[in-house]
Amino acid sequence: MIALLFAVLALAMVLAWYDHWRWAYALFAVTLLLSIYWLDYHATTSLKVIL
Repeated sequence: MIALLFAVLALAMVLAWYDHWRWAYALFAVTLLLSIYWLDYHATTSLKVIL
């Protein structure tokens, strides 16, 4: 999942480099939403500790 986030963000930067600003902003927004989802997923899942 983290590799997907970096790939989408890198694609957004490449699009911004080639002056495709609308697509770059859209992909950046998708990256932010996925990052928030991933943070929420890790912050709310319970840890199962077996001793």
